[in-house]
Amino acid sequence: MVVTCPDLESVMQRIAAGGLEDPLYMSPSGPITPLDIFYGHGEAIARGEIYMAHRTGFTLKTLDAHARTAGFGGLGLRRRPQYFDLWMIGTKRPVGNAHMADLLNRFASA
Repeated sequence: MVVTCPDLESVMQRIAAGGLEDPLYMSPSGPITPLDIFYGHGEAIARGEIYMAHRTGFTLKTLDAHARTAGFGGLGLRRRPQYFDLWMIGTKRPVGNAHMADLLNRFASA
């Protein structure tokens, strides 16, 4: 399984630096702020697209813990703070470190 999601730790670092409402990056839907990442895309929610509301989030540590609890046999995680995202690759069976590193490089390269 390949999962990509916001990295709340890198977003919190930007908030701590005083950037709560400052755009982090530009998306096809417009500027994305830390508030959009924490709660969901504000403009979409304002249009009634409530499925855009976020109900949880992860740091690398919590994503790792939840994936292990879910029973993945192989697990690779990558944090990309410059993109404010996390990548996880989980397999049913254990895989070698070199194979997991190759998978991460193919899927989560910058």
